[in-house]
Amino acid sequence: MIRLLACALAIAPLVQADPLSPIVLWPDGAPGALGKAETDVPTLTPYLADPIRASGAAIVVCPGGGYAGLASHEGADYALWLNTHGISAFVLKYRLGSHGYRHPAMLHDAARALRTVRARAAEWTVDPRRALLEDPGP
Repeated sequence: MIRLLACALAIAPLVQADPLSPIVLWPDGAPGALGKAETDVPTLTPYLADPIRASGAAIVVCPGGGYAGLASHEGADYALWLNTHGISAFVLKYRLGSHGYRHPAMLHDAARALRTVRARAAEWTVDPRRALLEDPGP
């Protein structure tokens, strides 16, 4: 029995959480949106930590790319890594300069994402006081 428990604990970090469906941040359209294409609709994809490991902390991950693109290795991969440490992650797909957007559109999306996580904290079992924004780039 002890060996079984030890094995289960050893492989627990290797188990990956499936993300929830992306959430549209602005259901009635983002302020200053240039259209209704996928690139005009900011979303937030939740990756919730395993309840057994969950610390209550949450991070909104803003993949880098110089406002020209979203680095895929800084999105889902980073979120899954955070999950192994008991941190729920929320990957933001924000509007980009390469699609005609300028400041402060990206910041509006990031602020809305953090407000969304804090507003829905009880639903996702996170502490709204322990939610923050992260750009994992260099």
